[in-house]
Amino acid sequence: MSDIITIKKRLALVRNEINSSNNDPSNQEAKVRMENKAISQLISRLSKICYGIDEQLDQKLDKLVKEVETNSDLSVISQYQHDLDGLFKQHSETLKKLLAHNQRIIKTSGESLKRINGLPPQLRRKLTDFLDHPPSYSHTDNQQRLEQLLNYYYQALINKPIVGGAPSSENVAALKPKESVLDSRLHKRICDDLQRLITELDYAGDVGTQLAQIRSELLVGIEPEDLPNLCIKVIQLVIEGSREERKASQEFLYSLNESLEGVHDKFSDSLHQSKLIHKDQRHNDGQLKTRILELGAEVRSSDNLESLKNSIQNRLIQIADVFKEKEQLEQRTSELLDELSKVELKLRLVREETNEYKKRLNAHKHKLFIDSLTQVYNRAALDERLELEYKRWKRYGYNLGMAIIDIDHFKSINDKFGHMAGDKALKVIARALQNNLRDTDFLARFGGEEFVLLMPNISPDAVMVPLDNIREQIKALPFRFKDQQVTVTVSIGATLFKENDKPLDAFERADQALYESKSSGRDKVNIIS
Repeated sequence: MSDIITIKKRLALVRNEINSSNNDPSNQEAKVRMENKAISQLISRLSKICYGIDEQLDQKLDKLVKEVETNSDLSVISQYQHDLDGLFKQHSETLKKLLAHNQRIIKTSGESLKRINGLPPQLRRKLTDFLDHPPSYSHTDNQQRLEQLLNYYYQALINKPIVGGAPSSENVAALKPKESVLDSRLHKRICDDLQRLITELDYAGDVGTQLAQIRSELLVGIEPEDLPNLCIKVIQLVIEGSREERKASQEFLYSLNESLEGVHDKFSDSLHQSKLIHKDQRHNDGQLKTRILELGAEVRSSDNLESLKNSIQNRLIQIADVFKEKEQLEQRTSELLDELSKVELKLRLVREETNEYKKRLNAHKHKLFIDSLTQVYNRAALDERLELEYKRWKRYGYNLGMAIIDIDHFKSINDKFGHMAGDKALKVIARALQNNLRDTDFLARFGGEEFVLLMPNISPDAVMVPLDNIREQIKALPFRFKDQQVTVTVSIGATLFKENDKPLDAFERADQALYESKSSGRDKVNIIS
């Protein structure tokens, strides 16, 4: 912007000199060549300084330079004066806004960098001094500050100072992503575990939606450097989902507690009323008995019929009053029974609500052991069942087989047809596996496209037949994705538990057998004894 202002001042001086020369004819011829040369140089320099700012401005200046070089009449400048003044003014305002915008970017970016945890103290101090510096006046100063800020960002990335302005090739090489510490097999295992974890979670609402989206990303495939952030995100969502479930449980317990407190208050009041009624009934019965005994005594002892008649009449009135009190007590008893019926109804409703919540808890517990996608058991259920079968194997000594079933080229299905097609394949294959199991076999989805099969009490000679049958059955399944017929195969690795085996020992042998099946061409069954 300062360059344009300087150029405008110089143009004004040139115009003044031209006007002065025109008013003094004696000097006009002597100075015309020098003026033309000076103007030509000035316009040429102006053109170079402004080059690239605006295409229209470049064209105008280029024409002006050519006019000055080929025309000795300096008045030709006035033909371009209006257009150039308008363009200069327009770009002057634009450059002011651009400068202010860049200054804001430098400030906000610098402040963001300062807030990064683990920033070296020396670099943080430099940033503070940098941000305290007054804003740039010119675009040249602004460019230098941008380069300095970029320098600070590079220093923060590689955590070491960079000498000079722009980063060197060595610095740029240092910024290249380091090779992941995870090999492809471990990376795949972690991604599968994350998928398994997400399918075992049964969260509703926004948490469930976000987890489903993450699972879709895992199915498509993510880069190793993105995995840590994704793990943190899953942890955050699990915490949020647990918080929501805890909140719902607390609300239910609060509601249940209020209901029980209301029932307790009603019951306590009814019990108190019942005690009072019982006391009044005993008193009423005592009065009635007393009046009847007194009446009998007077009848036996009286000799005067008229006096006895009056006495009996008075006693009957007293007995009637006692019966009236008894009727009132019966009314109170009836009202108390009505209250107790209401309390019983409330208790029944609380019991029903509690039973419903118990059913929900049982259903939730069941879901914890069922893979929501394939509807077979999940890894948590596998861990529990494996421990049980292992104890039985140790106690009774029968044969116990374990097989790991892996879908071949499953990632290519997701990549080519979408993860919905992958989900469909998992469901169909899980159903096919269940249909080919014995009643005593146990199938669980271990994670991703892997299933684990426990085969208790199976003969070593009989392991291959059912597993190969499973392989053939799945290969024959009529998969169709996007109107394209696709053959899906599985590779299977299996083993039998051996003496002194731990569950992990058998699993590692089965996993090794699976690896050999896949490395030898896939669509095979391999058993390591």
